[in-house]
Amino acid sequence: MSSFTVSGSGTHSLNAGVGALHVHIDVLPARAGSGTANPVNWYHVGLLRPGDGTAFWEPLAIEADDAWVSIPNGSTTLGYSIAPGGTVTVTEVFGPNPFAGPSGATGATGATGAAGATGATGPAGPTGPAGATGAAGATGATGATGATGATGATGPTGPTGPAGAGGVINTSNVFLTSDVTISTSAWTDIVSLSLGAGTWVLFLGMEWISAGGNNTVAMKATDGTTDYAAAEHSGVTNGMVTTCLTTPPIVLTSTTTLKMQAKCAGGSSTAKPSTNYVSGVTNKSTYIMAMQIA
Repeated sequence: MSSFTVSGSGTHSLNAGVGALHVHIDVLPARAGSGTANPVNWYHVGLLRPGDGTAFWEPLAIEADDAWVSIPNGSTTLGYSIAPGGTVTVTEVFGPNPFAGPSGATGATGATGAAGATGATGPAGPTGPAGATGAAGATGATGATGATGATGATGPTGPTGPAGAGGVINTSNVFLTSDVTISTSAWTDIVSLSLGAGTWVLFLGMEWISAGGNNTVAMKATDGTTDYAAAEHSGVTNGMVTTCLTTPPIVLTSTTTLKMQAKCAGGSSTAKPSTNYVSGVTNKSTYIMAMQIA
């Protein structure tokens, strides 16, 4: 996996085997506008244009704080044009294009052609006379077995090679199973997940209800010391709101516990484990999902 940061306009080479890109907006351009999607969609941030060294494919707009961008297999170059004042980090994800369709069915086998005519058999040649059998030579005596040589010392073990680049090598998730009251004075732990060493991308979702009037709730991904990503959302009394968040790649050097924390401003709010007004989906509404990419 390789990452690089771009601004302005130009081109950047891509490593062989890249099938998708993770694009993160580091600095939003001053002229960027926002849409009404959730999470928010941006426009006038910039354009990316993959190519294979001979030509470029159609441009791809950057429209999310963290976005997955699929690129055609065989891409070797990335053209970019970022609006003034903006900065974007691009992370290569190795493997085939994740949106490529399945292989088509094998076509029917063609009919077998007719066999050609058999050629005429040629005449048999004369049989030659049998040669005389030579006398068997005497068997030589078996030599004595030599002494076994000493075993040489075992050489040192070579270093472990790097893990192969490619698709996801591990996933993990955790779901909330009971209501959690969100504090207005301090960050409240909602759910946590222990992850091993490696590079991870987290997907967080929290369903919450505002019970005390109009309210705003913020959520973040953190290890208790470092905050990796955050989002906030507003809701009205007894209104259900779902807040979602995706982190940039997180590099862990040892086993680490990552947490979803929340804090509210206004009336009281509660994180919910299940859908509140539509029954049938239990303990699947508030979660952390982790995907290891290296």
